[in-house]
Amino acid sequence: MYDLPDLNRFVEVRPGLFRCTIIWNINKFVDVPVATFLVRCDSLDQGTNPAHDWLLVDSGAPMQVETLLKAIAGVLTHEKDTLRYICITHAHIDHTGATPALLQKYPECKAVIHVEEKPFICEGKSLRSCSSDTWSYTLFKPFSHEADVRLPEDRTVTLRDGDQWEFDHILQFVETHGHTPGSASYIHIPTRSIMVGDAIMNIAANPWWSKVPCISGPMAISTCHWGNAMKAIDKILTLKDKVDTVFPAHDFNTDGIHIDQICEFRKPSSL
Repeated sequence: MYDLPDLNRFVEVRPGLFRCTIIWNINKFVDVPVATFLVRCDSLDQGTNPAHDWLLVDSGAPMQVETLLKAIAGVLTHEKDTLRYICITHAHIDHTGATPALLQKYPECKAVIHVEEKPFICEGKSLRSCSSDTWSYTLFKPFSHEADVRLPEDRTVTLRDGDQWEFDHILQFVETHGHTPGSASYIHIPTRSIMVGDAIMNIAANPWWSKVPCISGPMAISTCHWGNAMKAIDKILTLKDKVDTVFPAHDFNTDGIHIDQICEFRKPSSL
C-alpha cells in the first residue's frame, strides 16, 4: 500500500542526512506518514569505518517506538556511534513519542527544544490550554491527541533564535512559531535542507487522506495560532540564501520540496 523508499528504515536523502517514515494509524480510516531524520556529524576517529556523533530530528508517535529504535540501530552500527541530541520541532505526540526511550538507551543524549515548548514537554502543561485565533482549533482541541511526554529538565537544552549550541555548525535552530507556541525548524547547513516539522505539510489532497502530495500549511484543527503559522512559512521563504530543500514531517514525497515550490504555494496569499 505504501511504496515510500524510507518506510520503517532510514535512507540517506542528502549526504549525511537520513529520513525514516513510519505510518501513524490514527484510526481505521486515517493513516498519516510521520518522518524523523538522522544527521551524521563529524567522525570521532579516523579509519575506514569511523564512529560518529548523531542527531535526531523528532522521534515519532509513542506506538512507533520499537520501529524507530530498530531503524536507528540499522544506521548506528559502529560500536562507538552515539546519539547526542534529539532535536524536537514541537511538543505534539507524533514528534516526541520515542524521546524517553531514546534518552534511556543513550545516557549522554539530551533533547533540544524551544524554550516556549518547555511547559508542555517538561512541566505537564496541556496544549489544550493554548488560546487560538481560529474557531477550528478552539472547537477541536478537546478531542486532540494530548502530548504526554515528560522530559527531565536536566536532559533538555532550551533555545531561541540566535542561540548557539554544540552542533549549530551542522544544525541551525530556527523559530517557526504558530503550529504550537514554540514550534521550531532545523537547517542542515551542509546540504541546504530544512526540517520544518508541521510548519508545512505535503500530504493533503482531495480527499486529504489520499497519498497524492499537495503542499499545505499545518493542519488547522491542531494549530494554535494560524496567523503566526503563516508568518512561519514566510520566514522559511526568507531563508532561500541558506535553503534549497524543505522536508516536512508529514510528506508523501520521496525527495522533499524545493523551496521555490513553497514560494508558489504562498504567492496567492502573500501580503
